[in-house]
Amino acid sequence: MGFILTQYSKRKSMQKTKNGVLEKSDLLYGAVNGFIFGALIPIVLKNLEVQIDLVKYLAIVVVFTILAVVGVYIGSLLSRIAGFFFQLAKFGAVGAANFAVDFGVLNLLIFLTGIASGWHFTAFKATSFIVAVVNSFYWNRRWTFRKKGGEKTGKDFMQFLFVSVVGLLLNAGVASLIVNVIGPIGEIGDKTWANIATAVASIIVLSWNFLGYKFFVFKK
Repeated sequence: MGFILTQYSKRKSMQKTKNGVLEKSDLLYGAVNGFIFGALIPIVLKNLEVQIDLVKYLAIVVVFTILAVVGVYIGSLLSRIAGFFFQLAKFGAVGAANFAVDFGVLNLLIFLTGIASGWHFTAFKATSFIVAVVNSFYWNRRWTFRKKGGEKTGKDFMQFLFVSVVGLLLNAGVASLIVNVIGPIGEIGDKTWANIATAVASIIVLSWNFLGYKFFVFKK
């Protein structure tokens, strides 16, 4: 009887943590997304006139690469309490990389043109978000929600596109509202305010995307 109860307990534990089984690929993918974040954030800081030398740049890349791996590992441990924690940790790593891609592309466009407001900003914001969405689809499908390559790819893409388009409208709309309607507060410069607007919009859209991808696009 004790043996049966033990085996039952093990099966229940496996079912509870099946989404939290840590594999080497999880650590590798976490490192890649952390690297993306660390490599692109200095572009944002450069545009904000924050001076970063090569040593500091490399340090930022290394630190965020390690933090992403640690975050994924902690998520796998917390999944013993609730399975979704591991998935949330991976989504967070991908989200951080998307955040950096979004900011990096936006600031690159601002840097190249010297424009940080008006309809140009809206166009830049939409462009940076689209690039981040492409990155998001790849990593979330392959890693976060683990959908196989040929499994309902077309349907997944259309649903992903729908959620992403709504996210795009929210992202560009909220950011543009803060930049063009509310405007900079106090002595905050245009470039700094543009990044604050992007941060607020990204946080809102991050929540929308996770729920949409988990329960609509990649549901099993």
